[in-house]
Amino acid sequence: MKNSSIYCVALLAAASVASAADRGWYAGAAYSSVSADYAPAPELAFPAGLETPSRYTSGEPDTIGSQGFKLVAGFRALDWLAFEADYLDLGSDSEPLDLVCVTQPCPDRIRAETASTSLSALALWPLGKFDVFMRVGISHWDSKIETINSDGSRFWHQDLSGTNEKYGVGAQVHFHQVTARLEYERLRFSGDAADNWSIGVAYSFR
Repeated sequence: MKNSSIYCVALLAAASVASAADRGWYAGAAYSSVSADYAPAPELAFPAGLETPSRYTSGEPDTIGSQGFKLVAGFRALDWLAFEADYLDLGSDSEPLDLVCVTQPCPDRIRAETASTSLSALALWPLGKFDVFMRVGISHWDSKIETINSDGSRFWHQDLSGTNEKYGVGAQVHFHQVTARLEYERLRFSGDAADNWSIGVAYSFR
C-alpha cells in the first residue's frame, strides 16, 4: 500500500511538471486562406467620373479572397489562459470591374491588399497533448485598394484602416516543444468581414 501511494504521488508530480512545462513564451507561423463574404467597406468611394459598379452598392458578396501568412508570439500564463500578438498579411488579390469605357486606357480590375496586427486572449481546454481553444481580440487593419487600367497602369487608389474585434476557435497538438495548430477566425474590416482558416506551427521556449 505504501509503495502504491508513493507511485501515485510520483505520477501526480510528473503530471504537474509536464503541465507547467507547457506554460511560457512561444512563437510561430501559419499559412492563411481568407475568403471575404460581405460587401466592401461603406467608405470605399470610387473617384468622380467613374461609376461605382452595382455589386459595391447592392450588398452583393465580395468575391475577392486571398492567401497569406500569419506570425504569432504568445505567452501561456496558465493551463487554460494565453495571450497572443499576431501579424496577418493577407497578400493581394484582384477581380474584374466589368466596366465599359469610351476612352482608353480603361480601368478593368480592382486590387486589394490588406494586413492587420492583433492582440488576443485565448481560453484553452487542455486534453493531455491536445488543446481546443477560443479566441477573443482586437485587430488593427490597413487596406490598400486600387483600380488597374487595361495597360497595367494605376487609375486610382484609396487607403483604408480601422480597428475591430475578432474571434475564433481552434485546436492544437503538442510534440515536445513544437505545436501544430488549426484555427478558424472571423475577421471584421469596418463594414466588411472575412472568414480566415490557418494552419501552422509554433515553438515553445521552455
